[in-house]
Amino acid sequence: MGWGNVMYDTLKARGWSVKSPCHAIDGERSTCMFPKEFEATLRRKDPKALFGKKGAVQEGYKLKKIPLGKRALWMQGVSSTYRIPLDKKGGRMPPVADREDFARLAAKHMKELPGKPGDFRTCGYPGVYNALAKTTFSEYFREAPWYPAAYLLPQEKDTMLKRFEKSPNEYWICKPRNDCSGVGICVMKADDRSLKWLVDHEKTSSIVQRYVADPVLLGGYKFHMRIHMVITSLSPPEAYVQAGGQCLFCTKPYSLAKDTLGARFDPPVHLSNTGLNMDEAQKDCFLKKKPVIGAGQQISMEQLEKYLAKTYGSKFNRDKMWQEIMQVSKENVQYLAQAPGIKRHGKFNRDGFFDMFGMDLMLDDKLKVWMCESNNTPGLDDQDKMYHGVKNPDYHKEHDCFAKVWNDVFTLLGLDANAKKQTKGTLKGWYQVDFSNDTK
Repeated sequence: MGWGNVMYDTLKARGWSVKSPCHAIDGERSTCMFPKEFEATLRRKDPKALFGKKGAVQEGYKLKKIPLGKRALWMQGVSSTYRIPLDKKGGRMPPVADREDFARLAAKHMKELPGKPGDFRTCGYPGVYNALAKTTFSEYFREAPWYPAAYLLPQEKDTMLKRFEKSPNEYWICKPRNDCSGVGICVMKADDRSLKWLVDHEKTSSIVQRYVADPVLLGGYKFHMRIHMVITSLSPPEAYVQAGGQCLFCTKPYSLAKDTLGARFDPPVHLSNTGLNMDEAQKDCFLKKKPVIGAGQQISMEQLEKYLAKTYGSKFNRDKMWQEIMQVSKENVQYLAQAPGIKRHGKFNRDGFFDMFGMDLMLDDKLKVWMCESNNTPGLDDQDKMYHGVKNPDYHKEHDCFAKVWNDVFTLLGLDANAKKQTKGTLKGWYQVDFSNDTK
């Protein structure tokens, strides 16, 4: 649910049968899911016995008893088009991006399930969405050497304004609490009066963060690295980082010129989000054959490493870069392991739950690794083959990358449904995060 066809096709190819965990109705604006039916499955009872005759009917649909198999893998992804049925008062529950009904139910009833440990696994820790909110995340990692300094609005506006006065030549990026795809983001210089006004008058929860204004550029274009991590246990911490990934680029050359900042902010110059850079307005820039990058907006981590080795020579140390990535990954896992919103749902060891994350990282011109953000339910589905009437130059690059991610994930977790010999996926594609000296 919420992961797309690449995961579906990968599971089918590896011997799994794939279906919804409960009844679902696709609407024009949203999909309505019926998690009470899933709850009845977990508890192995008839919905009428659990919820009563009236409670077992929602929006005219009679909840059915769905048998619990001998083994199951439940994949819940965050979906902005997912809602649940009408509430008791008849009001429609709106589709929201942070529903975790299935993960919460699995956590609540996991101990009641039959079989041996590991027969039933759930992807998605309940509480993780709020734990990764930019405001919460930024407050926790305020002193982290790999996370640009960030201030919370509106509560820290006075401190922020003093910083602007002290350092007028710094650049800052304004971010809403938890939107994605570049929505609501803007880059400004500290001496910009509109930035001071925004900070002074902001009433909604958001952050203002130091902008990494001196990034490594390829062909004159800014980019970020999307690195995938799988957490297989939070108690005790255990995680793996895929030894590869994507580099996603802006589609306009990088510049700090005034006509790209503040009130005249030009997103494709500064933001490398895929959705933003594939917008129709960016068609010509997206399709243009750019230096190093080519048409589209992505290359592989392997291509990046080769470019850096050739361009920077001995100044580029691949092992050092990955050591920094692994340290960032480790501290992210430690943070989630202690997050109150996750811990209140119980202890999560490797037998019941795991989760997948897309870490967005940057390199500055000194080749230091910085984290932009960490995302649960990272986008791992195909783009459209056609892009505004022409072949999408990134389609096969992205499809091959994501197919490898999914095959490597299921190989790592050992979750295949039968004894069928697998020909795709490798354990060699993972770096294990080292928690041997974990004192947190």
